[in-house]
Amino acid sequence: MADVTELRCWPSCVDALDWSHDNIIAFASDERVELLFPNTVCYERDDDVPQWQHVPLQVPWFSSDEQPVKIPAPLPSFSVGEEISPSVPIRIGWSPPGLAKHRRCALAVLTSNLVLSLWSVDGKVDEPSSWNRRLLINHTLTEYFSKSRVAHTSHITSNAEEQLRLRSRLRSFTWAPALPDVINTMGTQTFYGRQFLAVTNDDNQIVFLAVDSPTSTLGSKQIWTADALTHLELEPEEDDVFIDPLVFDDRIKQQRNIPQIAWSPWVLRGHTYHSVIAYATNEQVKGRSVSWANDELRFGGEVSYAGKSLRHSGSMSWCPEFDDKGRLTLAIFATSGLVYLTISVIDAAVVDRAEHDLDGRWDQVSGTVWDLQKDSSPCLHFCSLFSTVESPTAVIEKTPGGLMTHKSPSWKEKIENQMVLFSVKNDLKGHSKAKVYGLTSSPLGDFIAACNSMHPSDSIEYGPPAGRRGTVALSTLKQYSRIRESFPSRNITAEGALFTLKKLAENTVEDAEQIPAFTEEIVEKLLLAYPPMRTAGGDVLTAGSNTLEDLIRGLKVNAIFEENTLRDRYSVLLSYATNDHSSNELARTLISYRLASALRKLPTAISQTTFSKEISLHHEQLITLIESLLVDDDEDAMDTGHTLTGTEATAGRSVSMSKHDGAALVTDQCDFCTLPIPFSDLTTATCLGGHQFPRCGISYLAIQAPGITKYCGICSTPFLCEEFVRAQEIGDDTDAEPPVTLARVLFQACDTL
Repeated sequence: MADVTELRCWPSCVDALDWSHDNIIAFASDERVELLFPNTVCYERDDDVPQWQHVPLQVPWFSSDEQPVKIPAPLPSFSVGEEISPSVPIRIGWSPPGLAKHRRCALAVLTSNLVLSLWSVDGKVDEPSSWNRRLLINHTLTEYFSKSRVAHTSHITSNAEEQLRLRSRLRSFTWAPALPDVINTMGTQTFYGRQFLAVTNDDNQIVFLAVDSPTSTLGSKQIWTADALTHLELEPEEDDVFIDPLVFDDRIKQQRNIPQIAWSPWVLRGHTYHSVIAYATNEQVKGRSVSWANDELRFGGEVSYAGKSLRHSGSMSWCPEFDDKGRLTLAIFATSGLVYLTISVIDAAVVDRAEHDLDGRWDQVSGTVWDLQKDSSPCLHFCSLFSTVESPTAVIEKTPGGLMTHKSPSWKEKIENQMVLFSVKNDLKGHSKAKVYGLTSSPLGDFIAACNSMHPSDSIEYGPPAGRRGTVALSTLKQYSRIRESFPSRNITAEGALFTLKKLAENTVEDAEQIPAFTEEIVEKLLLAYPPMRTAGGDVLTAGSNTLEDLIRGLKVNAIFEENTLRDRYSVLLSYATNDHSSNELARTLISYRLASALRKLPTAISQTTFSKEISLHHEQLITLIESLLVDDDEDAMDTGHTLTGTEATAGRSVSMSKHDGAALVTDQCDFCTLPIPFSDLTTATCLGGHQFPRCGISYLAIQAPGITKYCGICSTPFLCEEFVRAQEIGDDTDAEPPVTLARVLFQACDTL
């Protein structure tokens, strides 16, 4: 089955699944984190359906440099996790897009030795060797608390060294949602805000960090860094403070850390971003308002969301979208049931409250997913570790009359069917049970993934670890006809959108003759969800600002988010969703033409380096070549969005086949025979001696050396890698700040088309 994959392990924690914006599912197990790439069947529906790709990350392995040997801690600050745990993953979470290379997501992994590490990819995402640990957040906290003057006195220990040890251990974390832009886009964004991370330590503190990478700093930094911005103290109540706990009951009651933390979406009001952060103590759930303006985080007063009856028993989950009044929704799973809070984003106060008993279940809630409906209230899907199948409630929606239960969802029915098959296969006569470890939704929110394991219910289960099996299964949150009606308006990557488009083509297109109509329909739907950008007050590129950020944004608005280019980009993406690659040559050519035309508007001052001059020359030749190939009747194809005729398609194809001597001026030289390379083709560079090289898909330079190429993960187009571009601009001085050049603006703007 294309929607199911089996793993030879059991999950190691609850909330064991997380689906990134890049369409990668992370799965936490005892010995590693598995990266899962969901399989989609191509339109031809070959008999041999490939399995999902699995990429293991050995996150429990630390070098002695990363984790030096520590002396045992005294009893007041002793931690079994730090001392003797096998460092299994206990919490995972993808960052918003924009932090890792090529604006991908970074993976945060908290292991049982209380260490939080950040992982990202450098090369191909499906190769384990491309993934590496980039940063240990614990080191940042050690440096921060050793230098800062913290007036707070620990209630756990008075020893300064042990206080530093406590404050460097991490118990929980959450990524801040991405800062919203004025308009939602697909593929790339005009604005990538700073990436924030909130962590809790072993001394009742919440630390707020800003994470930077070479990608997020536009190349000004060559290493990953995390800056601790500030921290908040939790003042325990007197009943929860035990200076020297002597009995087990006192030890359990002692308020030592914050086990759960959740960060709400941002709301933009004026020039200030507002959100709320919620966190759980031993007995309560509290919250604070958070605002971000002028590169500074500010916090409101602490708000308690209930008394001791609201002791949490699982996830705290914010609805990804706020209501029409700008209010937030927080779901808290407590020992008494579900508490559904409507919260003001300004002061974190509770506006409305509803409750549900969750059928009296006693086990921990292990996963939550919000299903955002266009014409109705959001629905909350949830699972619990042991009682998901037995309990009737799995989906809840808030109505004017309170919290309403929905019928059993498809993902739960799949688990029930799998449990029946497990019983039959092992002759258990119905004595089987399912453990459900997590739920997560796809980037567009139209699919849900659930992970579970099957076990006998009336006998002892035994066997080697190699015999363990876990399952990850995908289900739709709505019918394919409803998915096809419209797309949600949210920032989305091309990889995330491509997954949904492939599933739509697989399940709604019955005949190859329907593909052109399907493509045209979906392109129009995408243009409604992710419309072109229209600038106010003139051309962005000629507005006078020469900062790198403004030039990148201006080039994106003028070239990438222009209406006709958007239409062509969506058509190209649909061609890969329907496996009809031959139909996108003209669209790709017109995109290249408009990009080259937009480069003419950039200030001439940034084109003074040799490398930038060479790129500018190639783009001028590209414009000359295309204009010489298109006949007069087709000139409006670059400026209008009308349906392409057969003449236009023929002209577009001739760009990659014809050799026009008049337009084929010499722009490069062969490194093998020193003969000139005329510019006569957009994809292949052929010298007069017959040597052929691929052309970079952005600069159109001939790629004549090994090890300087990267490839698009969707279409496999070759590009010059960042290291080569940087070396051409600044030479061997790796510590120098790169100048603002045309090459740098171009490659940064086109990093994630």
